[in-house]
Amino acid sequence: MVSKKIVRKLHLWLGLSSGIIVCLLCLSGATFVFAEEIMHAYNKENLYVEVEGKRVEIDSIVAKFKKNHPTEQYFWINTYNNPKRSFDVVSGVMEEGASMPILKITFINPYTNKEIADDAKSIHFFFLVAHFHSQLLLGNFGLWIIRIASLIFLVELIFGLVLWWPKSKNEARSAFKPKYPASRKRMNHDFHRVYGFYACWLLLISVVTGLVMSFEWVEKPVIALFGGYSELVGENPPQADFNENKQFKSLQFIYNEFEKTAPKDYKLTLMAIQEKMPTSQLILLDKGNRFLHLYGDNQVVDRYTGVQLDKPLIAKFEKNQSILDTNLDIHMGTIGGLPTQILALLIGLFGASLPITGFFIWWGRRKKLKKEK
Repeated sequence: MVSKKIVRKLHLWLGLSSGIIVCLLCLSGATFVFAEEIMHAYNKENLYVEVEGKRVEIDSIVAKFKKNHPTEQYFWINTYNNPKRSFDVVSGVMEEGASMPILKITFINPYTNKEIADDAKSIHFFFLVAHFHSQLLLGNFGLWIIRIASLIFLVELIFGLVLWWPKSKNEARSAFKPKYPASRKRMNHDFHRVYGFYACWLLLISVVTGLVMSFEWVEKPVIALFGGYSELVGENPPQADFNENKQFKSLQFIYNEFEKTAPKDYKLTLMAIQEKMPTSQLILLDKGNRFLHLYGDNQVVDRYTGVQLDKPLIAKFEKNQSILDTNLDIHMGTIGGLPTQILALLIGLFGASLPITGFFIWWGRRKKLKKEK
């Protein structure tokens, strides 16, 4: 069939042109799947403290941290309702000549306001992995390389399904089940074709959810499909009006207000805010076990009142954010906990193998054609 010959040629040359990037993309994604679990294991001795009466106010903790680390950029503080948990401040250390800050977690005893330890190794490693996955550590140039490679990978997966499609009943048997025992060449072919068919569907989900985060023209229809508001994509949430005659509520007051209705085991992230910005974003999570994943119940707070802004438009932004958070959960494999994380890890590793096994198939056929000549 002529059309299948064209698809095979396109599948080959698109794969050869993007294979290295796709391989690196899948490997970096697989590396990040268990980032939070690894960071927690690395810092297990710093996560818990002895309960000693009443906690110090959050404002005092942030103020002392900023005083002790004047050269660092304060990003956010993670607070927990578990009385035995330490608080952790995430900050950035900008070294001379560096294009991005070195990310650091500082663990603080909320009862004594003393620093327990800091970690600039595990968190920064996974910070780099995440940036490598999204932009190859090359800024906007790398971002577009990843975007183009992802689009090519999507086309490659579709072309792969077209090429996999069996022509007859006899061919269908080998399309669903690999031959064993077999030669190394046949095993490589079956690994790429047969197992590739089964993995293809999950890889398609992974690629599409990645494209949602890369392109507005993909994000908008997905937002609309799940009941969101596509017209707000790319817009900023409304702000409360700044009034220099009014005084902002403390972070502790905001924390106390949310604690009244918060779930049993939560992490409340209080984002860094500009001094004159009258609103602040808080991320309330049901699972209090994530350092880097800033998603969950996103809430925009009026700093004058200390409570959530009572605006219908805010609710629309929160709906959109909820959809994007779920999209990220699916992309990272955290949507179903450990089982889906293991699946995401395996799919990432398999995706990285596809350009390699595909290359060997092409190389074998190339050598065969040379011999025939």
